[in-house]
Amino acid sequence: MSATSGAAAPQPRVRWGVYPSLVAAVVLVLSYVLMPQYAETADAVGYMLRVTARVAFLFLILAYIARPLVVMFGTGQVLVANRRYLGLAMALAHTVHFIFVVISVRSSGGSLELLTLLFGGLAFLLMWGMAITSNDAAVRLLGRKWKLLHIVGLHYLWLIFMQSFAGLAAFDDPYFLYAALSAVGLAALLLRIAAWRRQRVRRAV
Repeated sequence: MSATSGAAAPQPRVRWGVYPSLVAAVVLVLSYVLMPQYAETADAVGYMLRVTARVAFLFLILAYIARPLVVMFGTGQVLVANRRYLGLAMALAHTVHFIFVVISVRSSGGSLELLTLLFGGLAFLLMWGMAITSNDAAVRLLGRKWKLLHIVGLHYLWLIFMQSFAGLAAFDDPYFLYAALSAVGLAALLLRIAAWRRQRVRRAV
């Protein structure tokens, strides 16, 4: 589900296939089964919203740093070889997140703010577009448009997560969890910038 410019690094033959998606599914099911006994439906839905967002973010970050790890440290080839499957696992978790967003809105009888609807809706559309085109046939059919979709989508999803986590870290983060997640996201971005700069230097030599 992601693409990064630069020379291709040697990739191991190990292919995870559906296993990342299975891991995501198992984690989500276990989280639901082991959910604390909340008195209010809204609290239970909020719990699942948090869990699904965190699981989706984990797989997104793994895909986000895959190529930069190879460029900067010569490691992470297995992540590069399996970015497609990491992206699909992220899409699975975040689609479940979307379902709970809908449940939350419907159960509360409220509505989403226009900006949230527009920017959040675009994130889901980009994510589903990336998931649908995460196959060799789509790569051949779309050509450069495929790369553009996946680069833009990857960074936009990162931005949406960071905006959400930073907001929670500022106003509702007694255990500093969202501050830590924001720091992880920022470190991932800095790693990508460093890898991009190194590739530019290599091309200039």
